[in-house]
Amino acid sequence: MKLTHVFLPKGLLCLFICFISTTVVYGQNNDFQHKKDSLLKVIASTQGEEKLKAYEAWARLQLNTQIPEEEIDLTLQYINEFIHETRKQQNKKYESMAYQAELVCLSNSLKYEERYQKANEYLPFFKKNGDYRYYYDTHEMLLRNYMNSVSYKYSIGKIRQIYEEAKQENCLFGIVKMTLLIAHLYEQEHRYEDSEKYAQETIKNALKLIKEEPNQIANYYLLSDGYYSLSLSLLNQNKLNELLSLMSDWKKNTINFEKVFGFPDPSLVNYYRFCADIYIKKGKYDEAELYCDSMEPIIRPLESLFLWGIKVDICKGRKEYDKAIDYINKIIDMSINIGEINSTANQLAKKAYLLREMGHAEEAFSVYEKAYQLNDSIRLAESNTKLDEVRTQYEVDKYIAEKERQRIIIFSLIGGCILLAILLGGWIHYSRKVTQKNRILAQQIKELTAQQEEQIKEMLAKTSFLSHSPDETLSIESDKDKCDESRMDKLCIGIRDFLFKDKIYRDSTITSESVAKKLGTNKNTFAEVMNFCFNMSFSDYVNVLRLKDAVLYLEQTNLSIEEISYRVGFGTERTFYNQFSKKYGMTPNNYRISAKKIDSHPEHSEGPPAQN
Repeated sequence: MKLTHVFLPKGLLCLFICFISTTVVYGQNNDFQHKKDSLLKVIASTQGEEKLKAYEAWARLQLNTQIPEEEIDLTLQYINEFIHETRKQQNKKYESMAYQAELVCLSNSLKYEERYQKANEYLPFFKKNGDYRYYYDTHEMLLRNYMNSVSYKYSIGKIRQIYEEAKQENCLFGIVKMTLLIAHLYEQEHRYEDSEKYAQETIKNALKLIKEEPNQIANYYLLSDGYYSLSLSLLNQNKLNELLSLMSDWKKNTINFEKVFGFPDPSLVNYYRFCADIYIKKGKYDEAELYCDSMEPIIRPLESLFLWGIKVDICKGRKEYDKAIDYINKIIDMSINIGEINSTANQLAKKAYLLREMGHAEEAFSVYEKAYQLNDSIRLAESNTKLDEVRTQYEVDKYIAEKERQRIIIFSLIGGCILLAILLGGWIHYSRKVTQKNRILAQQIKELTAQQEEQIKEMLAKTSFLSHSPDETLSIESDKDKCDESRMDKLCIGIRDFLFKDKIYRDSTITSESVAKKLGTNKNTFAEVMNFCFNMSFSDYVNVLRLKDAVLYLEQTNLSIEEISYRVGFGTERTFYNQFSKKYGMTPNNYRISAKKIDSHPEHSEGPPAQN
């Protein structure tokens, strides 16, 4: 009866508390769902910028809470509709917001590979539109992934690359983001002095950001992260006096935060945590416990782990091992519930140590054995995780390499097409220039040939061909009593008769010696007569006559170059080509083409040019 009187009121009290808690949680969830439904109705019933504002409010509400796994695809669907609407309205500002919302949702839902692809797709858009906060937030997201999955050397290289880019852009927000990442990476590598240096730079630049934009809450969060990183570096170096001085500055910042935004700075928990750690290291456990008491009312459920960890250290320092083990058991239970295997193994090892200090060797051995087995399973899981990371990184690298290869191929094709177009344009321009030049030359050749024909006709009209056979020798011995000029004139007439009567110059074997012999004179006299009569040597004059005939053949017949060469007396096609090109500055083929273009109605005769 007495037991009933004792336990019944307590049981009723517990039931009442559970009812109130359930009602509050249900009410909060119901209110949250009501807000979501209201915003979706607004989205469906509005147009223009109001619709975009409703989408943004819905995305913020959704992403600030834990999205149930079964609602992730629906959330992404609404975000894609948000993106589509921003593109439809061509609103770049809201388009950036929609892209960022999609990346956060993919990150929260652990869709890292899709997030990676989307992030690389959206980065150029953020930069082009000057959305540097989204740009460097996205880079930070990717870089943190590198830090967890690839080597230190690769990670620090990528971070420094973006850091230099932020400095060139003079973007203070990007600089702070990157220095914070560098400080964090150095802390992971136990390079605490380097971490301290970059954490100090983070704080200095974050204070500048707050001065420039005092109402931007993200700037205060960056400053708090800088304080956290610097405190961790100083604590690991055991620089307790410097850390205490830093705590004073941090405290001022938390007070300023609450004044500006009207609610406590979330980093206040970390501030109390470091204060407690300082006094534990100093052996002042009562002061440390005071900070734990200050932390307890504002701590979130999952943050109880490090609060209990601090209390374990306080109890160990006081040698209150039973209390320390009680807190360790709490940490182990919560770690198991949330799947923190590493934390569970570490706490089991700490428990085994305390049990040994208390003299419970057998129990300590049993707990240590559990910790050892758990560590083995952790190592196996880590090995599998690393293997999965390597596979994922391979797929990502493969995707990037394929994209790069496609990009190179496309640029190569474009470059090839441009080069081909330039070469084609150059060839067309050159061809036109050559064609124009050839037409001018062909016209000049036609005119020159016509002049030569007229000159020859006039010359032949004044000449009476001497009656002699081509095989006879023309003797001028009987003219010795005549003067030199008379003898020269007679010899000139003889040469003209000899050359033009039977077109003897078309004989490829003809030489000045053979003609001199036919005319009954010597080689030297013959050369003087040629120079006197025609102002050129015999071979040059013969070539002039042959080329004149060749021009007429090219204009008036379709004979081949080889046949024309044979007919006019050059003997070989090569000799004809050389002589024609040397005299006229173009080849026989080019002249034939140009001449036909000049003469719109060319005569096609298979016979030779008219005999003169």
